[in-house]
Amino acid sequence: MDLKESVREYLGLKTDAFKLGLIENLTMVINQLLVTIVLILTLMTALIFMAAGVNKWLGLVLDNQVMASFITGGFFLLIFLVLFLYRKKLFVNGFVRLFSKLFFEEKDPNAREE
Repeated sequence: MDLKESVREYLGLKTDAFKLGLIENLTMVINQLLVTIVLILTLMTALIFMAAGVNKWLGLVLDNQVMASFITGGFFLLIFLVLFLYRKKLFVNGFVRLFSKLFFEEKDPNAREE
C-alpha cells in the first residue's frame, strides 16, 4: 500500500468518525428536545387544570367569577414577565452549556456507558 492510498483511507476513516460523532450528538439533542417538549406539555396541562380549579375556588370565595379570572390571569402574566426578564439566565445560557458539552466534550472510547 502506498502513501497516497494510506492518506486516502485515513481521511475516509476520519470522515466516517466525524459523521458518527455528528449523528450521536444530533440524536442526543433531538432526544433532549423531545423529552423537554413532553415535560413542558405535561406541566402546562397540569397548570391549566390547577388554574381552572383556583379560578373556580377564588370565584366562590370572592363571589365574583370575573374578578377571579382577572386575578388568575394577572398571576400568570406576572410569571410570564419574570420568565421574560430572566430568559437569558434561565434558558439561553443553559442551552449554550448543553450544546457545547454535547459537541465539544471529548468522549473516552474505552469508557462504558451505563
